[in-house]
Amino acid sequence: MTKTPESAQWGSLALVCYIPDPLGSFLHALRQILPGEENPQAHITILPPRPLKLPLDAALQQAEIILERFAPFKVNLSEVDCFPGTKVLYLNIDGGFEPLHEIHAALNTGDLRHDEAFEFRPHLTLGGPVSPEQLESVRILAERTWRASRHSPGFTVREIVGLWSPSGVTAAGNWKRLWSYRLRPDPTENGCGAASGITQTS
Repeated sequence: MTKTPESAQWGSLALVCYIPDPLGSFLHALRQILPGEENPQAHITILPPRPLKLPLDAALQQAEIILERFAPFKVNLSEVDCFPGTKVLYLNIDGGFEPLHEIHAALNTGDLRHDEAFEFRPHLTLGGPVSPEQLESVRILAERTWRASRHSPGFTVREIVGLWSPSGVTAAGNWKRLWSYRLRPDPTENGCGAASGITQTS
């Protein structure tokens, strides 16, 4: 593994999977027309942001060891919903819910463990928070646009991406993609996976 720069040894870590095109580009465009905070590339969060308890290289090595146990899996996005407490709109997941929970539970252990601000619920954020006055109209817009999509709502998760942010800074624009881990099926291990490649970027 290539060593990361000394300036990137601490901070906060999150692990996500990005939505492949053409569905990913459609969702990115949908997110741009909805109100809320800055909308990055469409993704599903697997390990929500957490402060690092050890150097970044060591944390990523732990993540790699855990992810070796998982193979690529299917995810299917379903209907538009809203978190009542935060007024954030999101797409539910009705396929792939269990493996996403399993990966999160496996990763949220040891030095990577963190008390989540909210109970982990796999989803794809669309926009928000939305003001109560706008919520109904914005939700209708999101639902109509989503239903109008001609793209399949299903895709295969093949890559887990590691995002790093400076210590204490977790705003959308401060996250940097430093690492990715590709999964591939291992036919000798009941569907478990093995690394097919680890990539680090500066």
